[in-house]
Amino acid sequence: VTFDADEYIMKKIYLCIVSLLISVGCYAESWDEVLNSGRYYFGVGKGATQEEAYSMAWTEMLNSIVVHVSSDFKMITEETTINGLTDSREKVMDCIKTYSQGTFTNVGSMTRGKAPDIEVLRYMKRSELKNIYARRIDAACGWASLADEALEKRKVDMALQYYYWAYSLVRSVQYPYEVKDSQGRQLVSELPKKIREVLSRIDVRFESQEEEFVNLLFLYEGKPVSCLDFSYHDGQTDNEGCRAQDGRGSLEMAQGRKDKNVFHVSIEYENKSYAQGDAELKSVLAVVPKTHFPEANHKVQRGKTAGRNMTADSQHDSAASGVQIDAPLAPSVSQQVEQAGAYTNAMARIEEAFRTKRYLDVNDLFDVDGLDVFRQMPRYGTPRLVGEQNITFFKGAGGTVTARGMKVSFSFSSPKKATFTEDLVFTFNKDGKICNVTFGLGRKAEQDILCRNASWGDDVKVQITEFLENYKTAYCLRRLSYIRDIFADDAVIIVGRVTRRNGGGTNIGEHQVSQFGQDIISHNRYTKDQYLENLEKCFKNPRNQFINVKFAENDIQSLKSFNNHKVYGIQIKQLYNSATYGDIGYLFLMVDMTDADKPQIKVRTWQPNQTPMEELFHAGDFYR
Repeated sequence: VTFDADEYIMKKIYLCIVSLLISVGCYAESWDEVLNSGRYYFGVGKGATQEEAYSMAWTEMLNSIVVHVSSDFKMITEETTINGLTDSREKVMDCIKTYSQGTFTNVGSMTRGKAPDIEVLRYMKRSELKNIYARRIDAACGWASLADEALEKRKVDMALQYYYWAYSLVRSVQYPYEVKDSQGRQLVSELPKKIREVLSRIDVRFESQEEEFVNLLFLYEGKPVSCLDFSYHDGQTDNEGCRAQDGRGSLEMAQGRKDKNVFHVSIEYENKSYAQGDAELKSVLAVVPKTHFPEANHKVQRGKTAGRNMTADSQHDSAASGVQIDAPLAPSVSQQVEQAGAYTNAMARIEEAFRTKRYLDVNDLFDVDGLDVFRQMPRYGTPRLVGEQNITFFKGAGGTVTARGMKVSFSFSSPKKATFTEDLVFTFNKDGKICNVTFGLGRKAEQDILCRNASWGDDVKVQITEFLENYKTAYCLRRLSYIRDIFADDAVIIVGRVTRRNGGGTNIGEHQVSQFGQDIISHNRYTKDQYLENLEKCFKNPRNQFINVKFAENDIQSLKSFNNHKVYGIQIKQLYNSATYGDIGYLFLMVDMTDADKPQIKVRTWQPNQTPMEELFHAGDFYR
């Protein structure tokens, strides 16, 4: 048996062409047939250049879709009444525009004439519109499923966010009431019910006040929330972009309004800032009218809880509620520090420095490196201690000791107010000097890594925890030099993003068949220098007032196949928030920790949150 490679290749090409012709057979018509057959949405554009004519034709094709569907586009016509009138066509156009060119598949194009008098016809089979809606419905169901999973794990902020995103996507299709879950329930009715149920189980309580700063407790079913975004009214304006962590959040009242007795707080569920990494979702949230849930609003009285449904008889001081907010970590016997007196005294002095703003008074507690980081804390935002400071000490590697549990709120006031509560971690070297200060991972993540993984030694637990805390802190404090040091020179750096195929298509005679719409994950690989150059631009952006990073969950794997090297694969869900951008995605890091003092990132990948779990990068993608 002989094998003719050329013949084989020619047959494959032939079959591909035949397959393509079959798949786009709907476009094997003439210009006039497209315009007159009644089977297409189409638009004709004229211009001096092909790009100009293309753009005009695209807009006209969208108009033809709007004219056809506006009469029964249910979501829009029911919710956009202004002064008794419904401007349905304009709203339908806004909604149709959320389906970017990348969403539309099988869009045909014909061109005739030459510059400066070019005419372009863009067209799509009417039956294709159902497929476009179907893809959005699939995305909505995906978000709803993620929300259910998040709620099971008591990740209240993610559950609210994902339920609302799913609800918004459902409302943007032509027939939202026909979208049902696996049990046959209408999602357009079921999703807001779930949102209201979650919101109704959240309680916001007054804890204390220091001048214009008010400390609040955020509970879900009576227990501290791990993380929750909220907004508030400071007596003059509404302020968004605030975050409670481990049950604590703060607000800053406007000048002269610190003596108010009632504070208005709203739980955030729309979270537009985190949707910026998904162009389609972002556009949907921009045009679909926001649904307001009364359950999200809380009126919190000074010294008492005055929730939505609480009567005067049921109001009570938070101190008497019996809720454990600052439960200390529980180090194992081998992790405990026996002689902690000197460390306790040092932390008491640091607490006093935060209260009095006299940071220079504690310079003697730090070595040069530790002092350099500590001095950056007041520059990050306005720091302020919140709640009771239950400090727990852990033994570290090489005679070090870490102090965990200091809750500090960082406030930003320009151009808009924002607050983030962080758990500061102080590391003492073997000489008793503080050599590092970092933002903690949050109580649950610390507990998971430091206190629960019995199969790992204490040195491994501490090393991984400190690496993640240093990594997070470096981005928040814009420590570019540190980031440069921890990336290996030959590191594999991949940023995966949802993208759409570009405008290039396949020409068949006078026809051009567009590849628009086929969602793909584009993996952009950078060198270390390229990545750092982009990061430096982000750090130096004058509009980027703050950067805050939160790790929601983690999965850590020891990779033992590397000879004499301690290498770990770390997969993290990362919430990135800044004054100019926000997103949620999965971060994968493969880190060589053989040298405890010089960890090296060999692989860093980022993929958007909507990436299917089976398509997430993991250690197996980079080693065998």
